[in-house]
Amino acid sequence: MININNFPDEILTHILSFLPIKDAFRTTILSKKWQHLCHSLSVLNIDDEGQDNIIYWTHFRQFMNAVMLCPCSQYITLKSFHLTCDYDLWDAKAECFSLNTWIKAAKQRRIEYLNLDLFEVLLIPTTLFCCKTLVVLKLTNMSVAKMYRCSVDLPSLKTLDLDRVSFHDMENLMRLISGCPILENLTTLFVETRTGLTVGGYFKPLSKLIKANIHSFVVPLRALSNVQFLTIFEV
Repeated sequence: MININNFPDEILTHILSFLPIKDAFRTTILSKKWQHLCHSLSVLNIDDEGQDNIIYWTHFRQFMNAVMLCPCSQYITLKSFHLTCDYDLWDAKAECFSLNTWIKAAKQRRIEYLNLDLFEVLLIPTTLFCCKTLVVLKLTNMSVAKMYRCSVDLPSLKTLDLDRVSFHDMENLMRLISGCPILENLTTLFVETRTGLTVGGYFKPLSKLIKANIHSFVVPLRALSNVQFLTIFEV
């Protein structure tokens, strides 16, 4: 009889990566080896399942802290992190603090692919927009706090998708885009800004841009002057 515990760790973590995250972490009761395996996962796909229950949300937040802040996982590269939260009873300060703590932990693990699909949370730009390892960034259904003098440093980012994201003003949006010097793919859908780009506003053409899908001219066309394939659409 084959004993699964005799399989190499690489195979076991690969198997665990196909399970729903909560099912994967249920294996931690088996032995200390399985605790180590779960905290060695390089792909995390986590969904709060939209529960409108404060007790459930408290447990979910505790689970997230256990997953993201475990010391034994901080040296494991996090290739992909997809977080979906549809909880509509946010404690704005508490959830903002928790979210940014999880993002910082992902950055420490050299995150490469990050997909955040949240419910009207306020994202602190200094936490996320300075990350040298990030290659793909997808943001959905959130607001980005005013950047003030915040610098953007995303030197490895090649794909940026923004869906139902609100910025303080157009210059903040362009500051984000201009901070991605090798950006190849850009998508904006229902992106909002309170004010437009001022004369002489902050922007830089995207010299490496290959493909852009833009909704309602939210991005100045002069910033897309080098793009190879451009789609502009109304919804």
